[in-house]
Amino acid sequence: MTPFRSTPAGFAATWEPVEREVLARVARDVADLLRADSGLPDGLDADAAFTGVPRVPRDPAVMRLLPDAHRDDAEAAAEFRHLTQTDLAAGKVRRLEAFAAAVGGTADDQGPGGSQVLVPREEAQDFAGALTDLRLVLAERLSLEDDEAVERLHDAVVGGEVDDVVPPAGMDPEQWVYWGGVFVAAGFAQESLMDELLSELRARRSR
Repeated sequence: MTPFRSTPAGFAATWEPVEREVLARVARDVADLLRADSGLPDGLDADAAFTGVPRVPRDPAVMRLLPDAHRDDAEAAAEFRHLTQTDLAAGKVRRLEAFAAAVGGTADDQGPGGSQVLVPREEAQDFAGALTDLRLVLAERLSLEDDEAVERLHDAVVGGEVDDVVPPAGMDPEQWVYWGGVFVAAGFAQESLMDELLSELRARRSR
């Protein structure tokens, strides 16, 4: 995976076939999880606008995507969730599915040297937002509670330092490092995309 760079057509990077396949699959899985646990009606078109679903997510990963708006006021948090959750969840599902469509395909569909992922400028924030949601769900599954845990994961994935790895219950060290690699790759893509986007914004403001 190469970092995103600004081009006349948008922001471009080269991703290996397996990177495209895995990240697209994870995005679809997160979209399905979000649909199921946020209370979106079956068959709901993600482009539709609905309100009035007060259900609190049971899955802690979905709770990271749809946190309480008022931590110290349960009544206000419930009311806010009642009024906004369905629209917010549907919007996240929509951008996750758009992300999966943009990067998807299988390894057999692409050349052995990787291929270009091109993000139009008007879609860059939604693309980065989908990567944020992927990383939040993966962070929950990998028990990454703070920056120190993220640093340990990065060292394990990039530097092969797995001796001190203590994976969550039910996950062996190899699984933890594999999914940690997906987390790190998503973060790399997100950071490079946002760096280019912010660089362009700063350049426009300075003119």
